[in-house]
Amino acid sequence: ICEQCSEAEGSVWCMSCAGVHAWCGPCAVKAHRNLPFHKVQRWNGHYQPTALMELGFLWHIGHGGDPCPHN
Repeated sequence: ICEQCSEAEGSVWCMSCAGVHAWCGPCAVKAHRNLPFHKVQRWNGHYQPTALMELGFLWHIGHGGDPCPHN
C-alpha cells in the first residue's frame, strides 16, 4: 500500500532514495518533485525500471517548481 496516501498500491520504489519506500505513481511523482534524476522502478510481477515522466512527472523550471502562473 502507498506510504503517502494509504489508498493505492505501493508499486513504485526509488533506488536513489535512502530507506525503503513504496508509493503509488502519483505519490512517487509528488515525492520526487525536486528530485527529477532519481531512478525509480515499478512492480509488474517484478521490478522494472521506469521513468518519473512515465508516471506523470512534469518538471517546471522556474516559479519555485510550480507551473507558470501566467499560463
